[in-house]
Amino acid sequence: MRIVVLACFLFFASDALVFQHRTRNAIRPSHQQDPKRILARTCMVVEQKTSTTEDIASTGSLVFIDKKSQLASAFAALDEGDQYDAVLTGLCAKILDDDLDAPESRSALEDPLSLLKEMNLRRVKASGRSLMSMVDATVKTEDASAMAQVLSLCLKNGGVRKYGAQQQDLTPLPNTPTGRFRNPVDGKRITRKERLDNVLVDIPTDDRGSEVAAALTFMSFAGVCGLTNVLGIDDWAPYTNTLLTGLVLVGVVDNFYDFIKFGTSLLKEKTPEKVNVKLPDKGDLPGGLGTGALTGNVVRGLTRLTSKDTLRDCQCEAASFFAAYALGLPSFAFRPNALEAAVLVLESAKKENNLDTLLSNVGILKVLVWLMAPAAMEAAKHPQLIVSDPREGAGLLRRLEEQGGDDTASLFWAASEEEQADLLKWAYGEADLLLRNNQQTVKELSERLAGGAATMGDLCAVVEDW
Repeated sequence: MRIVVLACFLFFASDALVFQHRTRNAIRPSHQQDPKRILARTCMVVEQKTSTTEDIASTGSLVFIDKKSQLASAFAALDEGDQYDAVLTGLCAKILDDDLDAPESRSALEDPLSLLKEMNLRRVKASGRSLMSMVDATVKTEDASAMAQVLSLCLKNGGVRKYGAQQQDLTPLPNTPTGRFRNPVDGKRITRKERLDNVLVDIPTDDRGSEVAAALTFMSFAGVCGLTNVLGIDDWAPYTNTLLTGLVLVGVVDNFYDFIKFGTSLLKEKTPEKVNVKLPDKGDLPGGLGTGALTGNVVRGLTRLTSKDTLRDCQCEAASFFAAYALGLPSFAFRPNALEAAVLVLESAKKENNLDTLLSNVGILKVLVWLMAPAAMEAAKHPQLIVSDPREGAGLLRRLEEQGGDDTASLFWAASEEEQADLLKWAYGEADLLLRNNQQTVKELSERLAGGAATMGDLCAVVEDW
């Protein structure tokens, strides 16, 4: 009896392996098959492989699991959209779980892309969860063209509606200072010069290099003076005490010079015979002393060195993501920089990448708004910029000039420094307006990022209300 059982087991096991091989060959080459059949065949192979000798011993024959299995029955009970969603989510989850580099991820993305194209042809709408998985899987490719292709397919599918939806709300920079346009705030027709001079705020200044240097210098001097007194080095003590006193006096004069000058003038009026001193105006003092600039640099530098604000970081990252998504840029870097933006612009100009070129008036404006969004967000909530850097916009234009050569038609801002300054200020104003008009969405993105477990797909879900 055992010999018969063993023979039956070997016969059916070999038949199962042949069936598995045929099933894999049937699934691999064609993505046009019904996902119900694909998963049903896979279920049969899995169930056949899990049959054991105990099944044979108890029943006397190999147990075959067909359409009556729980998995196949449950899958058959789903409607067509849920079946497609299950397969699409599974394919994307495999890409996310596997340890693949960027090129391998790009190759593995072909199957989900083919399935999504088939869904569009058959007018099957994907769920928000499967689209979230699709976006997260595409992020692993680190490829802007792949992201653009995926989001384009998602737009055709109908699941994505807000990607690039606000790029038509941008107001392009008029070609001349006297060029008129409709003000997006109140609808009145004004000139470019009028908006730049009277409506838009200036780009925040950023001199973090000198601020950090001033803070480190102050900390070094104060530390040496304090350490000398603690260690009891009497030979150095007179010099270090004098230096420490000088630092204190500079701080007092820099912050209270107006009060000191007023008090001296008052004493001179009441007791001219005792007080015969006339202090100079603070504008005549060396190094900006008396204006608070010196101590201000030190304080700002110390703030940069010691502050750690997670919420501020998340607010800037949310602003960057929303600007890129709303304006249709296929790059969702949380902290964009001039180099990354320049690569995106130059890559978009290559025909083989199938991207809409950004080397145009409107395209450059969109990229600048993306770069300026973190600074606009931080400036609206804090007096000092720490996380963001408003100089990234100028860095992008400089890099494009270096790479553009003699293409003056595309490098329209290179005509003069005034034209470049106007473009940067205009982009900063557009970024500020974009964020103010979408405050609630940006706030929700900030909160999701502050939670610490948000993926790119999660952020898309916030914007799209999935």
